[in-house]
Amino acid sequence: MFSAIIRFQNYGQQVVEAANYIGQGFAVTSDHSNRLPITVQYPYEKNLPSERFRGRIHFEFDKCIACEVRVRVCPINLPVVDWIFLKDVKKKKLKNYSIDFGVCIFCGNCIEYCPTNCLSMTEEYELSSYDRHELNCDQTALGRVPSSASQDVSIQLVSNSKNGKIFGQKKFNN
Repeated sequence: MFSAIIRFQNYGQQVVEAANYIGQGFAVTSDHSNRLPITVQYPYEKNLPSERFRGRIHFEFDKCIACEVRVRVCPINLPVVDWIFLKDVKKKKLKNYSIDFGVCIFCGNCIEYCPTNCLSMTEEYELSSYDRHELNCDQTALGRVPSSASQDVSIQLVSNSKNGKIFGQKKFNN
């Protein structure tokens, strides 16, 4: 008889614990039901990249002195730098510069160690392509200044903040 009372008491404690866990789960569910959705409808809405975002590399051909520092600091020896030596002025002149973004890991070492600051990272992140050879960019493609996501009037800009506040109220028109 005494063991039946102890089992009944243990059963009561387990019921109280289970009700407590169910209450905690309900509290989490009700907390999440009051939040705004954070899903971004990608082609029509875009997140603004953060300030230190590492996107496509921008190259300024006129500033480059063909020092090849960026090739030495690249962990995968990716940039291809072709140059000629001008004997009359005893300087290198850049002929061609290219980067294959299909292989680039966007570490930023080339930008950090470039002595003339001819390389910079942009906020462009839409680099996908059906042909991987389109990702091999020469100095002409690298010199193209990308359009900022904040300047595109066909999209709605969404901040990366937790409250989901929208920066621009630009709507997509069909």
